[in-house]
Order: sequence, then C-alpha cells, then structure tokens
Amino acid sequence: MKKLYVVGNKVSKSLSPTIFNYWFKKYKIKASYGYLELSEKNFHKKIKEVLEKKDTLGLNITIPFKKKIIKHLGKIDAHAKKIGAVNCVTNKKTINGTNTDWTGYYKTIPNIKKIKNRKVIILGYGGASHAIHYVLKKRGFKDILIFNRSKKKIKYLNKTEYTKTYSDLEKHLKGVFLIINTTPTNPILKKHLKLISKSTIVSDIVYNPKNTSFLKQFPKNKKIYGISMLIEQAKPCFKIWFGKNPSVDEKMLNVIYKKI
Repeated sequence: MKKLYVVGNKVSKSLSPTIFNYWFKKYKIKASYGYLELSEKNFHKKIKEVLEKKDTLGLNITIPFKKKIIKHLGKIDAHAKKIGAVNCVTNKKTINGTNTDWTGYYKTIPNIKKIKNRKVIILGYGGASHAIHYVLKKRGFKDILIFNRSKKKIKYLNKTEYTKTYSDLEKHLKGVFLIINTTPTNPILKKHLKLISKSTIVSDIVYNPKNTSFLKQFPKNKKIYGISMLIEQAKPCFKIWFGKNPSVDEKMLNVIYKKI
C-alpha cells in the first residue's frame, strides 16, 4: 500500500488526511494518508528517511518547511522555482516537487473585471504568501502591498522593493479591494477596522477554525475561507499522484465542515 503524508510542525489536526482518505475510499485506491509532525531540528534527517521508503508515494509540505524541502528534491517545476516554495512532493522514479498553492488560491478569487487598479493587501510573507503574490501578479493585479513583521525583499518585481511593516498599515487601508491574511495570527487591530470598507473582500488561508479571529472582525464583508484554498490545492496533488481529477461532493464537504 502506498503511503502519503502532510508534513509540518503543527499538522496533527490537519484536514488533509480527511480530504485524501475520502477520495481514496471514493475511487477505491489502495493508499493511506497520514501526518508527520516534525521540528526544525529533525526535519532534514526525518524527511530523508521517509523519502527513502519504497512505499512513500507523496508528501504535502506545509509551514514552515516549504523552502527547506527543496534541497531533498531532484527536480521542481517552473511555478515552484518562481515562487521559491514547494507544497507537493512526488516520490516515484525521481523525487519531484511542485507548488499547487498558487492554483488553489487562483480558484478562490472572484471572477471580476477591471482588476488592474484594485488595491490588494497581503499580510505576512512566508511560503504561502509567495504563492498568493504569484497568483495575483498572474491575474493582473498591479497595486499589491505586502506587510510583514520583518523587512524582506519582494520577489517577482523588476525593481528592488521590500515588505512594509505593520506600523504602516493604517496609511494604506482606505479603498482596499482585498485583504489576505497569510499569517497564523491576526495583524489587524481595532484602530484599523474603521478604515476598512464593508465592500472590501477579506481572506484568510487558515482554515480551522473556519471563521478565524481575523475574519470575525468583518461580519458584513464578503469572505474567502481558508478551507476553499486547502481543497483546491489538494485536487491537483491528487491528479499528479493518481492521474485523476477528484470531485468535491456534498458528502465530502459535510465531513470536512464537521471538523472545523
């Protein structure tokens, strides 16, 4: 039986096993999907051991190892190279990595016109944030502001630019079309709320709980929930591993929503 895992430092409550094991049962695939909770200290040793096992077919990589995994891969695709992060590993004849986070988020963005001049704010600049920034650039957004705790150089730009600090947030909140929280915390403070319009779309990539502390602050705003991205990024992983596009049915959604 082939084995697959989600790998991170806090993945014991991940919904990825629920999603993939549901599909395995639905499509009668002899495989199992579990989790590997690793630390920064033991990551390289443990991941090498797992990838050397003949029954390991694939991995989903999450916080904080999406960059660290790359040194263990023989090949990564063009999207993962540009993003600089891998969330999906295939262990067949060679060990390959790809990034499906960007396609996962792409599917969740509302299909709207005239997006060029709409302002988007991204909170945080880790691996998932890089993928989301990549998506927004591909969709044609030009006015993208990224805020982070520490100063980091921004990818995908011809000129050298750096992330802004959260202390600058107040100056940029008026007229924002979309705010995306890619952090496990809530960087939006009470003083910020009065500056954010009810027409602003708010998005959080954390999926459990569904209504995060960040999203709870916006009861009247349109929301993009983290669970949508999780499901959408899982679908291409399944296709890569098993050659089939899985469907998302009502029964599966009911199983998932009972856990969040």
